[in-house]
Amino acid sequence: MLRRVDAAMLAMVVVWGVNFPIMKITLREMSPMVFNALRFSGATALLWAAVGAAGSSPPAPRAAWPGLIALGLLGNAVYQIAFIQGLVRTTADNSSLIFTMVPLFVAGLSLALRIDRVSPRTWVGIVLAFVGLFLLVSNPAGPHLSRATLAGDGLILLSTLCWAAYTVFSRPFLRTMSPLQFTTLTMTAGTPVLILASLPEVVRQPWEMVSWASWAAVVFSTLFPLSLGYIIWYASVQAIGGPRTAVYNNLVPMVTVVASWVLLGETLGLLQAAGAAIVLAGVSLART
Repeated sequence: MLRRVDAAMLAMVVVWGVNFPIMKITLREMSPMVFNALRFSGATALLWAAVGAAGSSPPAPRAAWPGLIALGLLGNAVYQIAFIQGLVRTTADNSSLIFTMVPLFVAGLSLALRIDRVSPRTWVGIVLAFVGLFLLVSNPAGPHLSRATLAGDGLILLSTLCWAAYTVFSRPFLRTMSPLQFTTLTMTAGTPVLILASLPEVVRQPWEMVSWASWAAVVFSTLFPLSLGYIIWYASVQAIGGPRTAVYNNLVPMVTVVASWVLLGETLGLLQAAGAAIVLAGVSLART
């Protein structure tokens, strides 16, 4: 069972890591909010089709609906809007480093609420992976706080907290629901807000400028990072808990660095290689 979880999570890490440079190319032609609205709408439709094909029952008990709606808004609407808007207002280095705090937040929140146990070995692995990621995203300028990026940094921090809370509070629901059912219902709750928030940019979007490659990127991002990726994430939370799942998040920037080097021609030096090795050691330690 754990080997299957590991294999699925590693596949998800590769998909999420590659998705960042693919998004970067697509957003040259498409508004970020429009991109998000399109892919979440498609993913929601696909998830409902999967529910129908699986013959499972999507409706949850009436008592669970307030929590599911709240998590859907938090993890699919507030998180996505804060992340996209924050990315526009801060540097890539700052956003990468702030987002690596997800495992720390998940572990701390899980421990505080007694939802999952966090062993000392897991804490050491999480901190070690964080140190490796600091090296991985470093460049000569380096991550830095300034008045110019303060709003963006705050929004990225908010999105990080949203994703951590979405992960931690999913655990009680996943005791009685399948990952497919949970993902479908929470995404259904959050997607309408994303669509409404994107409407002003939908009107202004120069659709004639969108190439076939960008449309292909929308399809890729809909199918794999969202539809399949979210199900895998919550299957792992169900199987091994939030803290040990969240540490896989720290492998995503490592894949992104390599993918950006291949697809975008960005630099990859010895410091990044050393950081990647430390990240791998931390993740390996934390997941056992």
